[in-house]
Amino acid sequence: MKKTVDIIVLGATGFTGQCTVQQLARLTQEKYCDITWGIAGRSKEKLHKIITNSDETGLAFKNLTIIEVDIENEESLKKMLDVAKVVINCTGPNSVLSPPIVKACIETGTHYVDISAEMFHILNLYKNYHKAAEDANVLIIPSCGFVAIPAEAGMIYLDKQFKGTLNTVQCYVELLMQSAVPKVFLLHNGTWTSLVSVLETFKQHIALKKELFPKPIELVPEEMNKSLFHRHKGRTWFPYPATENDSVDMSQRYLYEKTKKKPVHFKAYTSVQYSFQLIGVLFGILVLYLYHYLSYFSCFRKLLINHPRLMTLGSVSVSEKGPTEQMRKDTKFRFVLNGRGWDIGQDTKSEPTKKITVKVSGQDPGYDSTAIAVIMCAITILKEKSQMPNGGVIMPGAAFYRTDIVDRLTSDCYLFEVVQNE
Repeated sequence: MKKTVDIIVLGATGFTGQCTVQQLARLTQEKYCDITWGIAGRSKEKLHKIITNSDETGLAFKNLTIIEVDIENEESLKKMLDVAKVVINCTGPNSVLSPPIVKACIETGTHYVDISAEMFHILNLYKNYHKAAEDANVLIIPSCGFVAIPAEAGMIYLDKQFKGTLNTVQCYVELLMQSAVPKVFLLHNGTWTSLVSVLETFKQHIALKKELFPKPIELVPEEMNKSLFHRHKGRTWFPYPATENDSVDMSQRYLYEKTKKKPVHFKAYTSVQYSFQLIGVLFGILVLYLYHYLSYFSCFRKLLINHPRLMTLGSVSVSEKGPTEQMRKDTKFRFVLNGRGWDIGQDTKSEPTKKITVKVSGQDPGYDSTAIAVIMCAITILKEKSQMPNGGVIMPGAAFYRTDIVDRLTSDCYLFEVVQNE
């Protein structure tokens, strides 16, 4: 069947889905007028409401394809995917809803991107569908939102700026509040449910990672072995508790296996603004460690999902509306990537002396930056498929390595800049 729509946003009526729809409407009016797109979800009534409410945003939704789809019905799912070249999956939790979508994408020849932060889900996709996607020449690219794109795109940018052989990258991540730090962090309930899913599957994630990737590609340099807390530029840093380390590792493995490109060793860290807040960090680590084990019990998971403020001692509140627009705009992010390696022609067996520091920054990490990132990933597949792998379950850093993804992100809400080059 001929593909008649370039991009379908699946889960368009959810909070992140609606952010994605708004950004895609804007981008296709301002820059990518040649791209056709549509929206899909369980309720046709809610899908039409998105169009009705578009008058409030000033965005026009002309000739928009609208598809009512039941994800649990294989025929309904395939019917929706049959018309699309690329599907942006905004449903969640991914570990539950995404596998049948990915399977149907492979069978219908539809490329797939999602915004998942659930590493167990990603590893499961790789284990179960990588070979089938490779054989079908279908790209399955998970984690195309904030949880991986700043680091993965930052790695692509840094590598191209380095002009030599990159060996290590130490990434320092900061989430910055323009106004006073809120006493309560407000999240959308879908985001919170996904975080609970990460806790529930953490043990399986570690076990599956060891099964799929039992050994490092090469010996890890000594400079990458830091204690739990270390000092850097007058502040105390600790491991960043997100998916970036695993995502970059999978990208580097893929590039090495397919192109023999030297793998880059990567680690991400984060910090707090004041030293006394480290006590809260230590307490948070202990609580997460405890909750990780308790999350195996369904009754405890229900408590977490239904009573987040109580279970986080008043630090997190969840709602259908999610954070306010002002709260989102006031939240900035900054990824500083310190790269080290060898200059062109320098012996790679010698001590690496060439250094470069780049910075990736932006605002509203949870929602608009995620929406723009996943849209740009979908557009890049449409525009530069010939520069990408033929197919497979591939992380963004490997999938978009030879593309202009950084330029596309830069043209909108992301800023990439060289801070230091020695």
